[in-house]
Amino acid sequence: MKEVELGVVETEMEHSEGMGKEEDKRPLRILVCDDDPAFRKLVRTYLRQGLEKEGDRGYRLIEAGSKDEIEHALATEKVDIIFLDILMPEKSGMEWLQEIVEKGIAPVVMLTGFGSEEIAVQSIHEGAMDYIPKDHLTKDRLLGTIKAALEAWKRKQAEEERNKLMYELEAKNTELERFTYTVSHDLRSPLLTIRGFVSMLEDDIESGDCERVKKTLHYIDSAAAKMERLLDDTLQLSRIGRGANPPEDVPFAEIVDDALEQTANQILESGAKVTVAENFPIVHVDRMRIAEVLVNLITNSIKYRGEQKNLEIEIGYRGEGVFFVRDNGMGIDKSQQEKVFELFYKVDSGSEGTGAGLAIVKRIIEVHNGRIWIESEPGKGCTVCFTLPVVSGDG
Repeated sequence: MKEVELGVVETEMEHSEGMGKEEDKRPLRILVCDDDPAFRKLVRTYLRQGLEKEGDRGYRLIEAGSKDEIEHALATEKVDIIFLDILMPEKSGMEWLQEIVEKGIAPVVMLTGFGSEEIAVQSIHEGAMDYIPKDHLTKDRLLGTIKAALEAWKRKQAEEERNKLMYELEAKNTELERFTYTVSHDLRSPLLTIRGFVSMLEDDIESGDCERVKKTLHYIDSAAAKMERLLDDTLQLSRIGRGANPPEDVPFAEIVDDALEQTANQILESGAKVTVAENFPIVHVDRMRIAEVLVNLITNSIKYRGEQKNLEIEIGYRGEGVFFVRDNGMGIDKSQQEKVFELFYKVDSGSEGTGAGLAIVKRIIEVHNGRIWIESEPGKGCTVCFTLPVVSGDG
């Protein structure tokens, strides 16, 4: 791979949505992928003639004539625009185009030869910004294509960002509607209980039955306490992601230690055997929140052990950012594996708690741009898997 330092490029030429002032000042990196040294020399000449006297921003030309050189350039250089010959050896230009577009690396201008016009048009449908017939290349066409492709790339990125924000907004609105319905439905239940027992309490007072008054007051107090727990869990869920602790790079093993310390009494009382992996990486997370996730999953394993007398809990890592908490408890049917993450949903309506625990866990993981899911069969234990951002180069 050859790299050539050349003149300057127009300073008003913008090439990336949201680019800061420092990036605006750095040289524009132009990658030319062509196995013909004579053609690369021609591009080099046109760039020098056309750009060396304009503006105050430098540019850098990176030349790649083989598969290895292209791979190296894409892996090590933050290129701003790519000129790509359709007829590259070892790996075709269309194959390179597909890979570059999928990764969103930079705008691509295809270089075509005689008789490849149809393929060139196809490349536009595949994501190329433009194409130039090599035998029609001129200085003006080269410079004009650079400017037009960068501007088109900027508009494309802005549109993709806008579409992404619209999708996220629609998802949030749907989530808010579901959240509002669930909260109003579940809060209404203890409220109706309280109202019903208040009516009974009036009758008890009139009849002078002190024992029934005490029992009725106990039921009212229990219903009020349940409503308070529901409100507390709802408030906790709503606060996740707002005013959170800033994420930090922390060994996941240390977070596991935090969680085991918080659940030490429950683990001891349950007689559970806990094993912890040794290959944990460093993660970039809100340490307290992820410890909260592990505490919830560990206590759930204890709570839903079923008839298992020798409870075993394993905390591990699969690689690719996937962590898990596995147990040999009662397990959970596939039909329930998504529902358990819904707010206030309980597999066993008679169990303790409000059913908000896994909804809170899911929200914490989502705030970290992760996902969470369950792998389980009834009677064969349960594995809760979740992803977290791993600090590269560790683990």
